[in-house]
Amino acid sequence: MDQAATANFQLATGTGPPRIQPQPEVYPFTAYLAQRFGCTHVIAVGGPTAQDLRQLHPQLKIIGIVPGADLGVGPQQMRILDMVRKIFPAGSKSTLVDEDILKRAIIVCNNVIEQTVNPACLLEQLKNWLEHAPVCILTSTDRDLNRGSNSAIPGRWNLAELKRLLHAEGFNLEFIGLTASDNVRYEKKTILAVIANNTTSRLLRVNVPSDFRVVAFMAAYNEEDIIVQSIKKWTEQGINVHILENWSTDATYDLAKQLEGRLPVTVERFPREGPSKHFDWGAMLERIETLSREIDADWFVRRGADEVLMSPWPGLSYRDSLYLVDQAGFNCVDHTVIEFHPVDDGFEAGTDHEAYFRHFVFGKDRAHFLQIKTWKNYGQPITMAPSGGHESTFEGRRVYPFKFLLKHYPVRSQEHGEKKVFRERKARWNPEERARGWHVHYDSVHEGHLFLRPSSEQELFDEAHFNKTYLVERLSGIGIPR
Repeated sequence: MDQAATANFQLATGTGPPRIQPQPEVYPFTAYLAQRFGCTHVIAVGGPTAQDLRQLHPQLKIIGIVPGADLGVGPQQMRILDMVRKIFPAGSKSTLVDEDILKRAIIVCNNVIEQTVNPACLLEQLKNWLEHAPVCILTSTDRDLNRGSNSAIPGRWNLAELKRLLHAEGFNLEFIGLTASDNVRYEKKTILAVIANNTTSRLLRVNVPSDFRVVAFMAAYNEEDIIVQSIKKWTEQGINVHILENWSTDATYDLAKQLEGRLPVTVERFPREGPSKHFDWGAMLERIETLSREIDADWFVRRGADEVLMSPWPGLSYRDSLYLVDQAGFNCVDHTVIEFHPVDDGFEAGTDHEAYFRHFVFGKDRAHFLQIKTWKNYGQPITMAPSGGHESTFEGRRVYPFKFLLKHYPVRSQEHGEKKVFRERKARWNPEERARGWHVHYDSVHEGHLFLRPSSEQELFDEAHFNKTYLVERLSGIGIPR
């Protein structure tokens, strides 16, 4: 886990230079998606700088495309190993790049479209490439957000207008939102669109078979205040829940058992022989590995009782989104973590914790950048224990390029935090697992710790605003450590 988590953390951190750099997260995001899509080439449209290209090379071969007469600025010289510079004239319908390369190429068109006299030529070329290429990243300065600025390249569209233009041109627009305009203030004033291959299934055409079965493994210990709501948040999406109840000292087990038979829920106590002196997380993960070989399901999810998982597409359930992932040929899903901390002591047990806790921060622990806990079942053995449960590993794993969202609600009040951390967690850690570097997330929390966090230190969660403003962060994790 440590090696993989460190790699993901470093990838998310990026390598921004000290000087001013426009759109500092566009090319790291390009490199991230290229890795996840298995690309070997990048088609860079316009005039990327040497610093931009260094974030792509040498892992990707770079093909620089400079628009011709349609572009109002002169072509810039781009020097980097393995790069080819090509020019396409206005009205050209040639792909310029061999189809076999296009199939392995990601396209990035960074702040080029607003420089064109007529964007039709550029858009037509992008669409031709997307007959074969898996994905394109297109950016443009937002006109409304940059009013009165000294930008050398004024915006021609706001986000809504560019979205309508891309839809009108027939593009398969997967996501659209904002990204940082520079690496000094990191203001979100640049539009970023993620455009999928022309043949990718549209979300509106999703028709999930009724027998598509997803099973969630939920570990639970002393979660009586949220356990019923936590279970129902899965079952209401058509997901079956198997609970591994760790001999709670509160009403968690009884509440869960009351739902068994009424909802698609099964409950087992672990370990079977009775309560153990220590919390044996490794043994529980091994039990989940065994259950994944015994239970009939198309996909499995490992999640905690204090987690709510969401798809990257608004309005599409987690179950239906996994079907999309499945149809796209991927067999694993990663997650971006956001954590919700209480701002007061007003939460009432049994009520909807997702609705009550509205303020969040991004998870920034190294382990938060490795959350590959959802996987397809095609008869393969999987392992989770070596990573401490942060990832499921198996032969032929293909992680979906776009991360899903994991909303974490670890503490619900000052009293709950003190009880959970000092009496129910720290006292039960397995010393052998601690020696392996596990269970360290509360090491900095000591008696007298204030679990309530002012709303001014967090951000109010509004799904539409979050999806737009944190597009790159939620889909890749890039930019979160900042």
